[in-house]
Amino acid sequence: MSRPEQRAKGPTWEESLFQAFYRMIQTIRIHQDNNELVRICLDEFHNTFSKLDLEDDLVIQVSEGRFYIQGERLQFRKQIIRLIHAMLDFFRQRGLQGLRFHTGLLDAPMTELLTFVRLMIRSTEGEEPAVWLTQQLEGHQIPWVSIIKGAETKRRRIDSDLRKRAKTNYFHALSSVKEVAQKFSLQGYAGVRKAKRMVQNMVDCVGEEESILLALSSIKEYDDYTYSHSVNVAVLALCLGNRLGLSRNSLEHLGICGLFHDLGKVEIPQEIINKPGRLTENEREEVQKHPLASVKQILKLHATHDIKSKILLAPFEHHIKYDLTGYPELLFKKNVSLFGRILQIADVYDAITSPRAYRPTALSPDQALVTMLESSGTDFDPILMKVFATMMGTYPVGTLLQFDTGELGLVIDYLKGTAAKKPRIVLLEEDGEGNLKRGDVVELSEKDSGTGESRRKVVKSLNPTSLGIRTADFLL
Repeated sequence: MSRPEQRAKGPTWEESLFQAFYRMIQTIRIHQDNNELVRICLDEFHNTFSKLDLEDDLVIQVSEGRFYIQGERLQFRKQIIRLIHAMLDFFRQRGLQGLRFHTGLLDAPMTELLTFVRLMIRSTEGEEPAVWLTQQLEGHQIPWVSIIKGAETKRRRIDSDLRKRAKTNYFHALSSVKEVAQKFSLQGYAGVRKAKRMVQNMVDCVGEEESILLALSSIKEYDDYTYSHSVNVAVLALCLGNRLGLSRNSLEHLGICGLFHDLGKVEIPQEIINKPGRLTENEREEVQKHPLASVKQILKLHATHDIKSKILLAPFEHHIKYDLTGYPELLFKKNVSLFGRILQIADVYDAITSPRAYRPTALSPDQALVTMLESSGTDFDPILMKVFATMMGTYPVGTLLQFDTGELGLVIDYLKGTAAKKPRIVLLEEDGEGNLKRGDVVELSEKDSGTGESRRKVVKSLNPTSLGIRTADFLL
């Protein structure tokens, strides 16, 4: 298939086709058949399809939360990111794994194309939308499109490589934060080059596969909590920023803010940081100085004035709540910046899902989301909190689930979309030596072929650390 030449910064042919497909569906959803906009959008999709000079069928597939067109992954670019998430919802609600458009579409009348879209929209009327849609296409004698059935597209080798790169980069970021903190303690200054490079690599990863980074953010290193927490906050902030459509440059600055938001804690005595009991008033006041201390440390970084000016504010603000309570106490009332509001959500989520010396039992990820949503509008920006909860899913990656079958399973992946979508689970099995090992990977939405009911029902959710389970052993 030949590909039309693109303008230097224009959309790819895949994006142009996808946008035309989206506009056609959305327009037909809200307008009557005789509306002029309906005709225009039908023509646009048909004309875009005809210009592709197809040598064989056009295939649009969904695989683990991403669209593939002709086997090529559709990138999460700022211009189309919201459109992609909307279409993922549309496909998932209908159980569609993909569509195959045959070249016969070129000669099909517009009325057939309109009928096809109407049937897609209506397919949720059936208990099994994909089966219903297949039957309807046969009944309406629409031969130029078929529903792709069977297992989702297998991940390519590049995805395996991406997982390895993401894991390596995570631990390199961990070491870079630790290195900066240690250099400040020993010599009073540190460079930012290595940390910046790690953030740039993480931005590459979040653009390619968000779910891998979300899996990494479930790592809880108890001994190195301050540093792993900083990396987790950076990861969660990057994923949320990506969902919001921030530019690459903004994501890089946001990621550096996440890595260094707690840099001021190097000034707090370790006996206070690791104290198992309740802090005294004086100790609490000492801890609450760390946002301002982080700003002072960032000013000492060997970095350009431009970089430092863009990463100062959010670390200062990350404990100031949406209603402007929290700390440091402000002498004037001013809304918290976007980066500050993002960091606050990421910071609290990782903190309350992590075991600490003073709180050995942490909340499970889904319980943490419920708790945070209850404070939406006071502690957290309600819009950002909603986006964050949707991004994480009903049972976020790293949640340990206990089933009515007696099995234990760890959430390893989550296809982003509606809250009702079920995650993929790796079952945990005893290895005969008192340890747990990886078992089968199953879908929580699996039905029993005999009864039609769910094969597994969740009894309760747990934080893996409550049973001494290291998520990294099963997710990476």
